[in-house]
Amino acid sequence: MSEQQETLKFFEAAEPDAEWLVNLLKGRDWLTAGDILRQIGSPDTDTARRKLRATAEASEGRVAGGQKGYKLVRQMTGEEFHHYRNWMLSQARRMESRIVLSDAVFYAKNPVPA
Repeated sequence: MSEQQETLKFFEAAEPDAEWLVNLLKGRDWLTAGDILRQIGSPDTDTARRKLRATAEASEGRVAGGQKGYKLVRQMTGEEFHHYRNWMLSQARRMESRIVLSDAVFYAKNPVPA
């Protein structure tokens, strides 16, 4: 598939196309969002990066995304996987903590009726 076709497929898909990203990452080490977007000839915009994150999330656990970029989970070393896993768990705990704190602020102002 040509770069232009890959770019169109990426941007025109109504739903994220995880297979496209999985195929792009096969046999590769970590690729940053910028690397991926340059490879398909896409402008490196916030919208393109959000679409790329949504595509990784739609991969049903096959694509890891984080500070180092994107990589197929099956191609990770044990050390890479455990680092990624711990980082994701830490992110989840921080998000959950933020929700709990927001609940406390909201319900202090708006008590639940008895």
